[in-house]
Amino acid sequence: MNQADVKVSFYLKKSETDAKGNCPVMARLNVGKYSEAAFSVKMSVPHTMWHSGRATGKSVAAREINRQLDEIRASALHIYQEQSSIREGVTAEDVKCRLLGMASGQQTLMSYFRTFIKNFEKRVGVNRV
Repeated sequence: MNQADVKVSFYLKKSETDAKGNCPVMARLNVGKYSEAAFSVKMSVPHTMWHSGRATGKSVAAREINRQLDEIRASALHIYQEQSSIREGVTAEDVKCRLLGMASGQQTLMSYFRTFIKNFEKRVGVNRV
C-alpha cells in the first residue's frame, strides 16, 4: 500500500457536549478499504467553531487547534510509513496503538505466567526437581 491509502479525518462527537458547548474532537483513521480505527484526540472545541474537520476562524485558539490536528495527521502518516517499511499488512489499529503510545502484542501477567509454568514443566527431571 502507498501513502494515498491512509486517510486521517477529524470530527466532533456532538453527543458528548459539555456545559460550555464544547465537544470532544475524534479522529478516524482509515488504512486501505477495510481497516478503520477511531479515537479521541483529547481536545475539545466549541461546535460553533468547527467546520469540515477543522476549526474555523483566524483566532489564536483556532490556529492552535488546527496545528495540533495537522501534527496528529502527520504523525499517523509517518507511523504508517515506518511500519509498512518494516512489515506487510499494517492495520489502522496498529497505527492507532502506536500513535497513542499503547503497546501492541503485550502479554498480560497471567499469560506470561502460564508460559513460564509450561516451560518449567518441560525442564522438570532434566535440570529441575
